[in-house]
Amino acid sequence: MNFTGVFPHVGVGDLDRNFSQLNLNAKSQLLRDKFKMLRQANRASQEMLHQIEGHLNAISQEPNLIGQWNHYELAYEGFISAASSEDLLGVVLSLRSRAENLDLNAQEIWSKQKLGQLEDEVRTGTANGMVREEIASLARAIYESGFSFVKNFGLKSRVLKTAIFFDVLVSGLVITLLWFFELKQIGPESAWQTLLIGCLGAAGALLRATVQFYHSQFDLDDIRMQPAMLLFRAVFGAVLALIVTLFIRLRVIDFPYLHTGAADATPFAPAALYVFAFASGFAETMFFRAAEKLVRKNRKEQETPPTEAQAGKSI
Repeated sequence: MNFTGVFPHVGVGDLDRNFSQLNLNAKSQLLRDKFKMLRQANRASQEMLHQIEGHLNAISQEPNLIGQWNHYELAYEGFISAASSEDLLGVVLSLRSRAENLDLNAQEIWSKQKLGQLEDEVRTGTANGMVREEIASLARAIYESGFSFVKNFGLKSRVLKTAIFFDVLVSGLVITLLWFFELKQIGPESAWQTLLIGCLGAAGALLRATVQFYHSQFDLDDIRMQPAMLLFRAVFGAVLALIVTLFIRLRVIDFPYLHTGAADATPFAPAALYVFAFASGFAETMFFRAAEKLVRKNRKEQETPPTEAQAGKSI
């Protein structure tokens, strides 16, 4: 979705901020020109004209960009209630072109049929005060959807930056440990290997979680929970990597070609354990999904009412 025509991408870079400011300046100037024509035609009450003018003047006095857009939206909604039929048709067409930016709940209310009905009423000149109020409500819904998108986008960007920072931090720790083990010639049976294996599992889990978070859509509450979820998945990936490597070291399932020498007398090569550790952390989502399916299955069985045969056996 492209919300550049609905609301500014505030806080996501100087380029977006400058574009949002220019977009606001152009829209507010166009609205001022429409307002002058409305005043000259004397089609609106003085109270309504005063309210529109007050919000337009407040745009230049408000230092915050979000506040400026709020004043513009209030002035725009006031203009809808007093605009001529020609201007009102332009408003409806503009809103229809941005209707896809509505969230799912709003799209159920403002369906294509409903939007077409509003346009027909404006074209036929039967748009009364109630229809104008509906059009103003549509404008407010599009604006609020854009505001929610920007808010979620900004929060998601901050969480994503934090996740990438921890990815780099853990990856740097892994590289440092590898260099230290090579320098000190630490063997595969050393207890220090446990630390490196855990870090590799955490690195794999964090990498997988970061990629999934980048490609997923969350609401505001879910995004707020993501930092804790990232930490949990990193810890779980580390624990899972330790469990998998311990299972391999027990030789329940042996891999002869992964040993440092003879399979029956030498331990696994450290590089093999490192690969298993990272892969275990990267695949931790599979364990979550399996556990989730198991929970859903048990819940479904508990909610399913017993059959007559089962009821007879219980009696």
